[in-house]
Amino acid sequence: MTRQGRAGFTLVEVVLALSIFTLLVLTGWGAFFAGQRAVTAGERGAERNQRLRVVAELIGRQVRSAVFYFARYDEDVLPYFVGGVDRLSFVSSAPQSRGGTGLAVVTYQVVDGQLILEERVGFTPDDLYNPPRDARVEHAVLLRDFTELRFEYLPLDDPEMQWQRVWDAREEDTLPASVRLIVDGVPYFSSGLWVQEVPVMTIAYGYGTDEFREPDEELEEALEAPDPNDTDPNDPEEEE
Repeated sequence: MTRQGRAGFTLVEVVLALSIFTLLVLTGWGAFFAGQRAVTAGERGAERNQRLRVVAELIGRQVRSAVFYFARYDEDVLPYFVGGVDRLSFVSSAPQSRGGTGLAVVTYQVVDGQLILEERVGFTPDDLYNPPRDARVEHAVLLRDFTELRFEYLPLDDPEMQWQRVWDAREEDTLPASVRLIVDGVPYFSSGLWVQEVPVMTIAYGYGTDEFREPDEELEEALEAPDPNDTDPNDPEEEE
C-alpha cells in the first residue's frame, strides 16, 4: 500500500498570502489614519473658528458700549480713547469682570503674536492717561494663530470715509465713529482674512457732538407729573 500525500501550501503561496494581507492592513490603517487626521483638523478648525467669533463678539460688544468718559490730562479735561494699529484702550460699560456691570478701562493689544485683553476696574479721571504702576489689571489671552491683527478708526465728520491707523482723543477731542478689526493669516478661513466694523454707539447717538441734545427739562417734568384725569377708586376724596 502507498500513502497518499496530504494537500498543503507551498512556501511561495504562504509568503504571497502574507504579503497581500500585510498590504491590505497597511492600506486600511493608512485610510483610517488619514480620516482621523482630517476629523481632528476639522475639529480644531471649528474650535478656532468659534473662538474667533466669540472674540469678535466680545470686542464688538465692548466697543459699542464705549463711554464718552472724561479724563484729566495736564490741565485739560478730555475724553479718553487711545487707539493704534496693535493697541486699543477705552472705557466700556460692558466689562468682563464684575459680572459685566459697571465701568472698566478696556485695553486690547497684540503681544508676541497673541491678542491680549486687559481690564482695570479701579480708575479715576486723574489716572486714565497715567495709570499707577500698582494698578490692578486682569489679563486674558483671547486669540492666537494669526499673522497680523490691526485696528483702524473712522472719524465721524470725514466725508471721504477714510480709515485712520491711529486715534488719540487728546488730539481729536472726541471718540471715533467706528472701529474696524482686521485679522489676517487665519488658517481656518479660505480667504485668511476676517474684517469686522463696529460702530461706537455714543457717537452714533450724537453724544459729544453738536448734534447731541440734552432732554428738555420741561418735557421731563411734564412726563413725570401725575395725570389729573387719573383717579384712584380707593381714594375717599374721589368718591365724594
